[in-house]
Amino acid sequence: MRPLNRPALGLPAWLPLGILLIASAAPEIGHAQVAPTAPAGGRLTGGVLQPDADGAADHGAQMVEVNPAGLGFGSRFDLGVTYTSSGQGGPGEGFSLFGSVGALDPYHTGFGVQLLDPAGDQDSLPAKVSWSHALRLGDVLSVGFTWHTFVADENPSLDGLDTWDLGLQVRPSRWLAAGLTITDLTTPLVDGVALGRGYEGTLAFRPGTDRATVSVTGRLEGDADLDPAVGARLNVRLFGGLALVGRYDALPGPDGRAHRVMLGLADLGRFGLGLFGYAPDASRSGDRAGVSVSARLRSQTEPLPPLIKRRLVAEITVGGGTELQGGGLFSRAAKTPFLDTLLTLRALERDEEVAAVIVAFGADDLGWAQAAELRTAIASLRARGKQVWAWLPTGRTKAYSVAAAADRVFTAPAGGVMLTGLDGELIFLGDLLQKLGVRAQFVGIGDYKTAPEQFTRSGPSPANEQMTTSLLDDLYQTVVGHIAQGRHLKPEQVRTLIDQGPYTAREAEAAGLVDGVMHYDEFEQVARDALGGPAQFRDAAAVVAARDPRWGRVPAIGVLYAVGTITDGDSVSNPLTGAASTGADSFIRAARALRLDSNVRAVVLRIDSPGGSVTAADAMWRELSQLAKAKPLIVSMGDVAASGGYYIAAPARAILASPESITGSIGIFTGKFDLTGLYDMIGVDKLVLLRGKRAGLMADTKPWDADQIALIRRSMGVLYDLFLDRVVEGRPGLDRTRLEPLARGRVWTGQQARACGLIDRRAGLLTAIDLAAVEAGLGEGDYRLLRLPASGGFGGLPRTPVSTQLAQWLVGPVGWAAQATLPAALRRIANAPLLRFESGQALALWPVVGLD
Repeated sequence: MRPLNRPALGLPAWLPLGILLIASAAPEIGHAQVAPTAPAGGRLTGGVLQPDADGAADHGAQMVEVNPAGLGFGSRFDLGVTYTSSGQGGPGEGFSLFGSVGALDPYHTGFGVQLLDPAGDQDSLPAKVSWSHALRLGDVLSVGFTWHTFVADENPSLDGLDTWDLGLQVRPSRWLAAGLTITDLTTPLVDGVALGRGYEGTLAFRPGTDRATVSVTGRLEGDADLDPAVGARLNVRLFGGLALVGRYDALPGPDGRAHRVMLGLADLGRFGLGLFGYAPDASRSGDRAGVSVSARLRSQTEPLPPLIKRRLVAEITVGGGTELQGGGLFSRAAKTPFLDTLLTLRALERDEEVAAVIVAFGADDLGWAQAAELRTAIASLRARGKQVWAWLPTGRTKAYSVAAAADRVFTAPAGGVMLTGLDGELIFLGDLLQKLGVRAQFVGIGDYKTAPEQFTRSGPSPANEQMTTSLLDDLYQTVVGHIAQGRHLKPEQVRTLIDQGPYTAREAEAAGLVDGVMHYDEFEQVARDALGGPAQFRDAAAVVAARDPRWGRVPAIGVLYAVGTITDGDSVSNPLTGAASTGADSFIRAARALRLDSNVRAVVLRIDSPGGSVTAADAMWRELSQLAKAKPLIVSMGDVAASGGYYIAAPARAILASPESITGSIGIFTGKFDLTGLYDMIGVDKLVLLRGKRAGLMADTKPWDADQIALIRRSMGVLYDLFLDRVVEGRPGLDRTRLEPLARGRVWTGQQARACGLIDRRAGLLTAIDLAAVEAGLGEGDYRLLRLPASGGFGGLPRTPVSTQLAQWLVGPVGWAAQATLPAALRRIANAPLLRFESGQALALWPVVGLD
């Protein structure tokens, strides 16, 4: 037998799908000759019978043979083997191996190798080698094609034959799916005679439940002398992954119809086996009987209650606070790591098999509001009767406040608890800039609009100090309360423990901050002691990984992100530092897509932004106002939704924020840098030629005079009034009289903002999604999440009011690489949002302060 990897003799495997469609409409090759007769009950180019697959409802790897379009609805990885035999050989019998990969979803590819077992004595079995390609076009439609070639030493007519199949799958509703497969599309020649095309159509129904699927199939071969083949399939999911599968086919042949019957059980879990009884022709008394055995390995399964419940300990690592990031090199789809963590914890909460959850804390880069949302998720797990154990090898006050919500807290022998309280950092560059000959000039509206102070002063203004102190006091009180509640202590005891920190591992245990000191692998004994016996440890992502079993377009709730500084133009992100911006153009495209998509029933706007350009924020506000008129819009505030971040929240039906969120900062400012002194110091002569009285208003070689400052202040006043109007329009409970004292650039915690009416409810992102579902009339599990926008392109902080040269040093490629080793304070300077804008641009930014 020749090797199976020899070059194909027919058409290339990457033939465009459009050429295949044209070929399907062309007349069949051949003249008046009669095509070779197919074996009774089968077709000449047919492969191994796949007992649990049909062309409309399935999406596994065996669709390489059945209907290549089905691969488009498949998972990232699927591998299947099938052995079907009656002991005497015949159509559909033999061994098959199929695989499919969907790493570049919605494009999927698959392969197949089949050893066919036809009737008759043969020293070697014919082999059928296949390669498939499928493209899913949205939620409803998928198309695909397959190239097959044969290696058959003992059948010269079949040996070297190349043929193509074309497939289509459509799933228009939750209860209906259809498939169409055209086989032998290019009517290949066998002994100089063209094979006729075969046409197989399948309709699949789900009678009111996702547990049962009924399919009916009709097949018409190119030979018009034969009656169509008809068939029916039944797939009923019993418990867990176990399914009852039945199949009946009435197949035409020269000696009358053959009635093929198969019945058996299949495990549809991640790794499943199937066993089926097989009668090639049940109508013939004493005819041979056979068996079909299958095995499948899948990356995803469809969720159903398990047949036999196990006691699982789910392991999850938290600590990364990234809200939005790109999908990688091959995908621009939005990834939402923090939301995924919350959804995983909720899924564990509802999984009956999960008896305990280990929450391991990794990198300590959570925000305070994110910490609050994780704490709520842990409390929900405990309320459902799950044991929750926190493993904190080392962590600061923020991480410990989350871990304290667990039933028990453990640390590593070489670790400890950095319970030292909170600190707020304010950086002032006024003296430095003065020594460099740089004069910073800023004009703002509102006593608390203190963001420019970092460039104009050597210390905080009274308003800045008052506001920062208020934030720290409120946040500190909240954190003390959380630790006291979790560890069953009084608040004054927690304050004493904080003042005596930090703690080594054994000191933390002695102080009652942790319940034990151990390495991670010792949790097996903890589980055995707590649960009264052994339990299976599983990664949380593997426990909850499951594909949606529903067909059709499932209603969606959009989750729209505004992350980082708000800028004009497109969003940019820098993976070297995590710095990101939300560009108005990118955001508006995403918001408009959600508004115009009839399948999106409501939208949650997740804001984690200190604001930015007023022009950009107002354009985003306009699009969000249009969206709010079309469908429910709920805002979820992350760690920061201040200034321009609050501006864009105003149109929402409801605004939700954690008690630790930072919001408000309703105010406007602008400014520029006069670099005359710097130019003189370094020997730079700059000639500026102007035409027009105010052409040099933003020049970096002369300061503003009193008249120019008055002019700019008037402009800022107009924009400030516009900001207030936007808020009043979106918050009917706040008129201008009530709003003005709350504005003036003042920043509030979520706790304070709820008391003064700037937000509606203290809650996190999952609650916002639940509320959006209620507003849209969707029940639990009746929707999917559509996350936008896609990630921005690679970039940095492209503009600065200081100078282009300084910007390149601070935030260029060399600067980004250097930032990895910079202290946190210096990284804040280099990443200062203020450096992202041109001189004179009107900004709505909150004061730059680090709260840790």
